[in-house]
Amino acid sequence: LLEILPNIKIEIIHSQIKPVHAEQIIDDFGEGKFDILLATSIVESGLHLPQANTIVIDGADRFGIADLHQLRGRVGRSNKEGFCYFVVNDKKTITPDAIKRLVALESNSYLGSGTALAHQDLEIRGGGNIIGEAQSGHIKQIGYGLYLKMLEDALASLSGDIKAQHKTVDIKLAISAYISSENISEDRVRLELYRRLSKALCKEEVYEIEEEMEDRFGKPDVITKQFIELILIKIFALEKSIKMISSYEMNITFTQENDTKETIKSPSKDDDDIIATTLKYLRQNS
Repeated sequence: LLEILPNIKIEIIHSQIKPVHAEQIIDDFGEGKFDILLATSIVESGLHLPQANTIVIDGADRFGIADLHQLRGRVGRSNKEGFCYFVVNDKKTITPDAIKRLVALESNSYLGSGTALAHQDLEIRGGGNIIGEAQSGHIKQIGYGLYLKMLEDALASLSGDIKAQHKTVDIKLAISAYISSENISEDRVRLELYRRLSKALCKEEVYEIEEEMEDRFGKPDVITKQFIELILIKIFALEKSIKMISSYEMNITFTQENDTKETIKSPSKDDDDIIATTLKYLRQNS
């Protein structure tokens, strides 16, 4: 780069650089003290650089859709038009799946295209796993309460906590809720957040985790926010000795441990209305 652009000042950032030094480099770049930031994918999330309007991603065929979508989201974050260039070493050696990923990103570059990209990513990669969003619709059938219980038990087993006992709420709300890879691309990080949220015992703990997520990865998207709200519903329901919450159409039914039931109506069948109505009921009756 220096041979091509001898008068341009360049700084380098990667995961081996000490955090304090890395933060200083980012701050200097934000203040325009140098021209080009040469970086690894460490910059894919958590950076807000309004003045940056161009990103060139080398070896783009080796990245996943979520990673590339996050990386290109680092530019065009102000009134300046953003430009993203995906560079590959040899078009002839790109795998069919890599071509599909790049075409999907090229076709979905509009604001709010994350959902469309997620669907195409699922089509390309196939079904997901317990820490991903690709659940093929089964979560709504088994209920989120049972799903969370299964997740908690699996995590307890992996950590050797065989004595863990969980009092759970069977949540059967017909909604979509998970920690989105559009927000957090690394499976390892999402798994850790699932673990922490599923073990949260009070709303303050959930709010603290949510604040940390927003600080590290930006404002949660709708699907991720709904998962966080689902955890709050579980906590509030446990405090009220509710053993099951279910929904059908616009009706939401709360079943107490003594099997008494109360049904309320949501303004619509939309996910956000179902969640908002459920939370409002639980907060008013706490």
